[in-house]
Amino acid sequence: MFCTACGNVITPEQAICGKCGSPTSVGIMRGGGRRVAEHIQLLGILHIVYSGLICIPGVILIVMSKFFFGLILQNVHNPPPFFIASIFALIGWLLLIRGAVGVAAGIGLLQRAPWARILALVIAFLSLISFPFGTALGIYTIWVLLSSGAEEEYNRLTLLPH
Repeated sequence: MFCTACGNVITPEQAICGKCGSPTSVGIMRGGGRRVAEHIQLLGILHIVYSGLICIPGVILIVMSKFFFGLILQNVHNPPPFFIASIFALIGWLLLIRGAVGVAAGIGLLQRAPWARILALVIAFLSLISFPFGTALGIYTIWVLLSSGAEEEYNRLTLLPH
């Protein structure tokens, strides 16, 4: 028998091709698909873009805490309480950290890193509360990376050259 995707010689009981990772007729009958392989690149790009957009308000909040509250409002007659700038900075740094972790997950997915699947799933579950875009990305990530056989398929993809 030969793989229909790459022409590699396979045995009749093989569920996937050892060379390209494509499911054989046995693999398809067992429920092994190519959902992860077909969606991994788009998923990685979406994680990078969405997480990059999360970094923008983080930077704005940090700049506001340093310059706006630190320099401009201290010269007014009735300045805001001192802890407001610290709260803005804390929220800004949390957004930057969340964005950086999401970008790392996206880059890891694009590079098929073994750790990226788990990190992307953690980010996906955290993003579910961020309606509407975070919710959509979280559902899409969970649909791709937690489907039946997704862990096995992702592990095969990490072994293949990309």
